[in-house]
Amino acid sequence: MTSATMKAPRVVGSADAFRRACRYEWRHLTALRSTWIMLGVVAILSLLTGITVLLDLDKQHTVSSATVADTIAWTPLSMQISALCFFVLVLGTGPVSTDLVSGAARTTWLAVNGRGTAYRAKCAVGFVFGSGVAAASALLGALSCAVTLAVAGAGQPAWAEVLAPATRFVGWMGCWALLCMALVALLRSRIVAVLLLVLWPLVGERVAGALLGYVPGLDGVSDWLPFATGRAMLTDVSAYSGDERPFAQALVGSQLATPVAAAVFYLYTAAVTAAGLWAYCRRDAKAG
Repeated sequence: MTSATMKAPRVVGSADAFRRACRYEWRHLTALRSTWIMLGVVAILSLLTGITVLLDLDKQHTVSSATVADTIAWTPLSMQISALCFFVLVLGTGPVSTDLVSGAARTTWLAVNGRGTAYRAKCAVGFVFGSGVAAASALLGALSCAVTLAVAGAGQPAWAEVLAPATRFVGWMGCWALLCMALVALLRSRIVAVLLLVLWPLVGERVAGALLGYVPGLDGVSDWLPFATGRAMLTDVSAYSGDERPFAQALVGSQLATPVAAAVFYLYTAAVTAAGLWAYCRRDAKAG
């Protein structure tokens, strides 16, 4: 081939490379059979939400907006984290762990113009996927609750008051997807990351908060722990009636106001995601 027929290599800008990387990640995610199985299960369970809300009807045959919001968000008040997390956990930890452990990361880095671009694309697609699943689930759950309450002859909650907690739930699930990927990048083990994400919010943080309470000057630090702020973000204790409020406050475990808790949880997510980027860009993938 002569020099006249040779073409100069095309320079791809960072923005174009990022779009291509996002397209690659999205196609990879939607091509997985497990993705569609999980989405189908989530859709079915979301439609069944209306049945469970009937269990919370009071003597006046009504249900509070706070209770409906908690039900739509997959009962984070009783579960400590949204039960939807356990479904997103499988797919959320997959993109980074598959690349690093299988050795496919080298191919990904070459295809999308670098490690940083690959990681940021995974985060962008993960956040959109996590928040999108939560938004669709919340919409289906709200419709299911409205129809079920109407059929049962029960009063409808103040749906305008459900919108704010549902929006926070959508943002929370987007952050959860980011935490899944970042922890896999930091720990380089999908199993360890899954165990940490399951056990720390449910058990470890409560124990850590109780122990820190015995340290002089740290008795209030439990309010600022990551998933304590996450629970306070998902559950606005002030929305509960006077007799229910102490019990809800005990389950949440944080005295922070909901807007403050949301801001702190977002900051925690940003810090962990940035640490994951640092780890992802500096660790080698295993040989395939």
